[in-house]
Amino acid sequence: MVNLNTTRALSTLMNPDKILPVAVIEAVGTAGRTYNGYKRGGKVEGRERLREETTGAVFWLFGVKVLNKIGDFLGKKAGIKNLDVDLGKDELRAPFLNNVKEGATKTAVFKFGKVAASAAIGTFLMGFVLPKINQKITEISRKKDEEKVSLNVSENKNDNISLTQNRGQDSVIRTAIGASYMSMDAFVSNAKNKNITFKGGGMVDMLSTAAYNLENKTAWRLMSTDVGMIAGRVANSRNKFEGFEFLFRDTTSIYFYLFATPHVVGLLNKMTSNTPIHPDSLNEFKDYIVNVMGENKYTPEEFLKNTKDTPSNVSEILNKIKFNKDVTTLKEFNEATSNAYETKALKMSQLQPKMLNESILSKQQAVDILSSGWNTEPEFIKKALDAGTYGAASNPKKFVSRKVVEGIRESVDKFAQNLAKYAADKGVKEIDANFVQNFAKRTTNLNFAFRLLGMAVSGLGIAVLIPKIQYKLTELRTGSKEFPGTKEYNDKK
Repeated sequence: MVNLNTTRALSTLMNPDKILPVAVIEAVGTAGRTYNGYKRGGKVEGRERLREETTGAVFWLFGVKVLNKIGDFLGKKAGIKNLDVDLGKDELRAPFLNNVKEGATKTAVFKFGKVAASAAIGTFLMGFVLPKINQKITEISRKKDEEKVSLNVSENKNDNISLTQNRGQDSVIRTAIGASYMSMDAFVSNAKNKNITFKGGGMVDMLSTAAYNLENKTAWRLMSTDVGMIAGRVANSRNKFEGFEFLFRDTTSIYFYLFATPHVVGLLNKMTSNTPIHPDSLNEFKDYIVNVMGENKYTPEEFLKNTKDTPSNVSEILNKIKFNKDVTTLKEFNEATSNAYETKALKMSQLQPKMLNESILSKQQAVDILSSGWNTEPEFIKKALDAGTYGAASNPKKFVSRKVVEGIRESVDKFAQNLAKYAADKGVKEIDANFVQNFAKRTTNLNFAFRLLGMAVSGLGIAVLIPKIQYKLTELRTGSKEFPGTKEYNDKK
């Protein structure tokens, strides 16, 4: 019996650097669109969809990374340095600003040019080259089929054979054609059942931000190629009805690729009061809490107080500290608090690299310094952040947004609050280490199930829902259920 490690599985599905999550959705989408295409347009449309979807998936899974590596190789040959330093920045982290002292402008411009070129190449290939190749393959295939039919007709006219023989030949031809279609059915069935692995301040600051987003954010990467790709497919369509199908299919698919899964996960977490927390951060929290609790037991109220206890006058203290966009320097914090929290404040400031050689603190971190409790200890917070960002939070060359960092920190408090509430609702008088472990396991299992359900919704939307609506709209507009790519239409329609 396979023992599924849901923490590791969920972590993989949430990791933006992993191919698996994208590959799963692409495999479902490829199988579904190929099958639906075959049902409507037979081998011709089924093959076109298979070619189109697989080449698109391969480009998304491997092409972008290959183009980036080629770009980096060319950059190094041209003497461009620090290509491994992220360009993103906010109030807490700015790795490029802090690490690159020479040739910053040259490097930033090159990195932007590299990702812009990658997007342009992707757009050209997916929107203009591959559609023409796909259409040409279909045209050649249809001509060969027509030549075979003509040859058979000619032979039947010239051969002096009996009616029985003719019927026998017809039977053979029909059997061959039937076998061909059965073969296609078998292929589509296999495609559905197999785990297929197929499948986007100043000029320097602006270029840096754009380059980082294009390199690291799925939405930016997808939109950078999809707008041009959709325009190319529509422009190169064989008639306006096929063009409409491309426009409808590819624009509506964006929702299912980017937003359907997180929307489903968020809705289910809200309905079940489950904590949306990164499984690796939760695992760190569980091990840490179990260790500090030992054999001790706490009421739900005591447990919550031990995780974080914020003083009633925290706002009064914060008002004495000079914050700029909710960020202050370590020096200003210590001066405002008369060095009362000096040791803890220093450790907390080390959760992010220095900003221009100055140690800094966020307002969230200032509250943790002023508070007491297990969740507020810098050593634990560092482990939780590193786990939830796959080590990037501590890497001086990597950018992790403040929103992500503070989201992980807040999720730990939210988990503790939900644990205490769950215990109280169930009438549990004392929380022990075993209860914490079981509740952490329950939380991860629910998040894993919700993630799978969200991915299923994304896959079904791409593979089934969109093709069904797409075909129905074409039928309503043309009065025909045939594949518009190879059907001749009256221009007046």
